[in-house]
Amino acid sequence: MQIGELARRFGVAPSKIRFLEDEGLVRPVRRTKAGYREYDEGSAEALAMILQASLGFTLDEIKGALAQTKEHGLRLDYLIGQIARKLTELDRHIAQAQELRGRLVCAGNELKARLKNGPNCEARPAALSSPRAARPRAVQRAQR
Repeated sequence: MQIGELARRFGVAPSKIRFLEDEGLVRPVRRTKAGYREYDEGSAEALAMILQASLGFTLDEIKGALAQTKEHGLRLDYLIGQIARKLTELDRHIAQAQELRGRLVCAGNELKARLKNGPNCEARPAALSSPRAARPRAVQRAQR
């Protein structure tokens, strides 16, 4: 099959397949005399695996998984380990995002309370809250 057919089959742009080819992840089995790329079912299976792995895996991680598959055949234990590692990483990111969300909610609530209750006088800078700083400079000079 040619690149357009492969792209339609997986719902991706041909440019994505060419990019993956440039990265050494998908290879056409041959080129026609006119220079068109031709792919077989092995190429389609590799593309399916890459597209599924692209759900959170980096290009380097995908390359590593494909290298393991080429060297040792499809190793489900390796893939399961990689998925478990990615899930742990994702759980850590989720926890960090939830913590950040909590902080933002708290900050937003504090600002809403300030807006509702008026400015907090204790929050003023010390220079503005001292009686001397509040007087005009001319008055301060005259008192010296």
